Amino acid sequence: MNFIMIYTTCTSEDEAMHITKILLDKNLIACGNIIPKILSIFKWDSKISSESECALLLKTVEENFDGISALIKENHSYEMPCIVSFPINNIDKDFGEWIKKITKKLVPVNE
Repeated sequence: MNFIMIYTTCTSEDEAMHITKILLDKNLIACGNIIPKILSIFKWDSKISSESECALLLKTVEENFDGISALIKENHSYEMPCIVSFPINNIDKDFGEWIKKITKKLVPVNE
């Protein structure tokens, strides 16, 4: 089983909390960390822009990426949210077992 960390950004802590709770209710993630007040600088419509956002880090297993991505898109205010994953190469055994325990009770995404 491969563990991953998913990174996305949200417009507010409320939006990040809403998305995290949906993913937790579906057992798609074991944990979400909301990092408030980050500054993102990006190019959109040929212009350099900046926005205050929240970062959201989600701990899960690789098999859940597609379901998580779909639910983030359904519940996100952005037209095209950043949704990327990073492999977790090393993980504490107990923490990994906890992630597996939480995410194996998968609830269908469309419920």
